[in-house]
Amino acid sequence: MNVSKSDIEGLEKWLSSRLGSLISHGEQVREVLRAGGGAEAIIKSAVEVVGGEDQVDPGLSPQQAAVWKALLPILAEHGLMTVKGGGPTTDDDRPLNKQEAAEFLGFSVRKLERCMKKGQIEYEKFGVGQTSTVRFRRSELEKYREKRKVPVKGSRP
Repeated sequence: MNVSKSDIEGLEKWLSSRLGSLISHGEQVREVLRAGGGAEAIIKSAVEVVGGEDQVDPGLSPQQAAVWKALLPILAEHGLMTVKGGGPTTDDDRPLNKQEAAEFLGFSVRKLERCMKKGQIEYEKFGVGQTSTVRFRRSELEKYREKRKVPVKGSRP
C-alpha cells in the first residue's frame, strides 16, 4: 500500500483530533483485561473509539481509513503489552555480563569472580566448562549490594 505524505499528515490530523478519546482508551483496555478479554476485545474497543468499523469520518480518505485499520492490531497489542508489563526489555531488565556486573558493583572482574566462586552472588550460567557464559540480574546484584551495607553506629540494623 503506497501512502503519500499528505495521507500521513491527514491521518495525523484526524488522530490528533481524537487524542483525548485514544488516551482514555487505555482505561477501557484495563477494564477489558480485568473482565478476562484478550486482544480481540481490545481491537473491538479500539475500533469503537475511532467511530465504528463501518463508519468513516468525512475528513478521512478511504486509504487513510485503511491505514488506520491496519494499525489497530499493532496498537492493540502494544496496549496489551504495556498494561500487562510486557514488551521489550528495558536497560533495567537486561542481564549483565561479568564486566557490566563488576562495574555496577564498583569492583574488578577478578573480585566478582571470587565472589561467584564463594557463592556470594547469584548468577545464571549458560554452557559448561571454560567457554560457558554467565549473566547477572540487576535485582540480584542490588540484593548483594544491600547485604554489604554497614549500618551507622548507634542505629539499629
